Amino acid sequence: MGYIGTDINYGNIASQTGTGDGADTTPIAALTYSVPSSSSIIVTLDGVTQVPTTDYTVIGTTLTFTTAPANLVKILVVFLGRSLDIGTPGNGTVGLNQLSATGTPSASLALKGDNSWGQAGGPSLGSNAIIRTNAKTISENISFAGTENGSTVGPVSITGSYTVTVTSGSTWTII
Repeated sequence: MGYIGTDINYGNIASQTGTGDGADTTPIAALTYSVPSSSSIIVTLDGVTQVPTTDYTVIGTTLTFTTAPANLVKILVVFLGRSLDIGTPGNGTVGLNQLSATGTPSASLALKGDNSWGQAGGPSLGSNAIIRTNAKTISENISFAGTENGSTVGPVSITGSYTVTVTSGSTWTII
C-alpha cells in the first residue's frame, strides 16, 4: 500500500563528534548549535544512547555529562531541534498585525504592559477622562474611590456646583 499524506522531507541532520578523556564532564568545548533543551539532541557514547537529563544536560551550547565519559570513548551528538535566533527586528518591520495585543487600538489608547489597549497608566477619571487629558475646566462631578491617583497639569477651574472628591487613600496632584 502506498503512503498517504505529505511527502517526507529528507535532508541532512546536523551532528557533532567528540572524545571522552575520563575526567572532563564537558569534553566537547561547545556544541555547534544552541539547543532549547536536553531532549533536543541524541547523545551516544560508543553507540550507547544516553538519557536526557539523567545522563547529560544541555544549556545553550554547553553539554554536561553526569559522569565524565571514559578515556577515548567516542561521543556522537545528533541535533534534533535547534534554537532559532531571529535577532532584533529592523526599524519599521513590526506592525500591529505582529503584536498579540487584545482589544481594539485607536489614536486615544496606548498598548499597556499586559498587551491590552487602554488608557496609559491605568483608568481615567470622569466621563471624558477629564483628569487625564488635562482639561482646564472641570464640568462634572469626579470622585477618587480611595485606590486611584490622578494628576492635572496647569491651572484648572471647577465650574458651577461640580466637585472633585479625593477620598482617603487617593491623591490628586495639580502641577
